[in-house]
Amino acid sequence: MKILKIGGSVITNKDKYRSVNREAIANIAKVLGEFPEPLILVHGAGSFGHNKSLEFGLDTPGKVRGKEIEISTVINDVLSLNSIISDALAAEGFRGISLPTHAIYGNNGPNLDIVEEMLRNTFSPILYGDIIIQKGNYRIISGDEIILDMSRKFKPDEIIFATDVDGLYSSDPKEYSNAKFFRDVRASELNIKDKGKDATGSMTGKVEKIKLMLPFTRKVMIVNGMFPERLKKALNDEDTIGTVVH
Repeated sequence: MKILKIGGSVITNKDKYRSVNREAIANIAKVLGEFPEPLILVHGAGSFGHNKSLEFGLDTPGKVRGKEIEISTVINDVLSLNSIISDALAAEGFRGISLPTHAIYGNNGPNLDIVEEMLRNTFSPILYGDIIIQKGNYRIISGDEIILDMSRKFKPDEIIFATDVDGLYSSDPKEYSNAKFFRDVRASELNIKDKGKDATGSMTGKVEKIKLMLPFTRKVMIVNGMFPERLKKALNDEDTIGTVVH
């Protein structure tokens, strides 16, 4: 079983509120529609989550009281994005069932029984970055944190991250032309310098999460989700451009 994360930067235009990249979504849906095995799919919130979360100050956890409207706005926004993605996947024959993340994470952590039941019946659970409410407090939960929890429970063969860059670099390749690309690397060797900021952190934070995932999986691979043929090869364990982290 594999876990796939589709980054918000791939499926949305992150600088424009509630703006989707329909071409990227359609291309990914075609790839997943042809994939024969159930997997756990997690997608980012992109411009449906980060923009308003930062505007409302929800990137800092706090008390629900007084923030109800802001919280419900973001939760409904990311639910809308999930519906767009789920519709595109269904149109390509992908047997996915959306499980709203805020309904899975209760006061005592995630209840993964329903995820397990979906997999047992050959469905692919679809979760996403969201806001969760626990004991009167809210906080954002990233897709990376969800994947870490899923990894601990289900011990996947592989975890694949589809991002808007070719893989891991020593620094942001969009800003630094001399950024070093890592094709095959051990987690202990990674030292990522990244100044990026969104509601769930930066590439540095992603790398730290990946290090925590590695004890529960055979490998982690990062590919460019803008190239669906690379994603297809990664899913089929074929060699492609990307970063493999051991």
